[in-house]
Amino acid sequence: MMRKTRLTVDSLAAERVLDKLAREKIPVYSAEKSAKNKITFCVATKDLEKVFAIFSGLCYNVTEVRPRGLSLLSRKLLEGVGLLVGFLLFCLFVLSAQSRVLKIEVVGSGAYYEERVLDVLTRAGVSPLSEMPKDTAKLSSEILGFPDVDYCSFRSSGGILTVEVEVGTNHTFRSVKGLCSPVKGKVEEILLVRGTPVVKEGDEVEEGQLLVDSYALYGEEKRSVVVIARVKIACPVSEVFEGDEESARSGAYLKYGELTQIETKQVDGGYLVTGIRHVEATMNLN
Repeated sequence: MMRKTRLTVDSLAAERVLDKLAREKIPVYSAEKSAKNKITFCVATKDLEKVFAIFSGLCYNVTEVRPRGLSLLSRKLLEGVGLLVGFLLFCLFVLSAQSRVLKIEVVGSGAYYEERVLDVLTRAGVSPLSEMPKDTAKLSSEILGFPDVDYCSFRSSGGILTVEVEVGTNHTFRSVKGLCSPVKGKVEEILLVRGTPVVKEGDEVEEGQLLVDSYALYGEEKRSVVVIARVKIACPVSEVFEGDEESARSGAYLKYGELTQIETKQVDGGYLVTGIRHVEATMNLN
């Protein structure tokens, strides 16, 4: 398709416009007399420079230029690309805003610790326009070290990071009990804020075994405390799943979550999937 441009020429000798263009062997398309002294027509976009040269310095006034054909299509495409780019940038901004801190709110009965909480967050690199904190356990453990603070949690929504801080020891969501293992496996990591661990990293544990007891020693005095801890346990997995190898891996993922050291072996009835599942036992630590 030829690229064309629509021109409107205003002149007392408008009827001579087409003759001049014909003498210069410039093809004219869709010519019409739009007014007494005006003529409107289309020419190939590649001939525009010649057309303007012909009417330069004479009593002809080119008052309007409108692209047609591929010229119009190109302009529309460029406008469309601009709109698309703007839309994509807007989407990226919205998505980025969801993952970044636009505002920090400290709520709860311990909201009077706001200044100290903000100081903890700032030292950890969390501030307006920063990324949302990914591991809040260490932040919680530091805030839980404030006098009388028994509970701390983080949640984010719409760019707002809310830190809930509760003080006192009579919260109904608290109970004085130990943290037990939900599975059989090996202890990989212990994060302790309050309580006394009765296992160490590398220990083999059974399902239901006590990991952190609900007491603490203050000098020679033993006191009951609310356990605040998290223990990560490596649990071996070995199970046959029906179907092909990919289906077996998918089945294992759906049942156990992400596995490490995963291996598959074809057996009767499907594939044997083995690997290591990493389970967290958590109490009062978000």
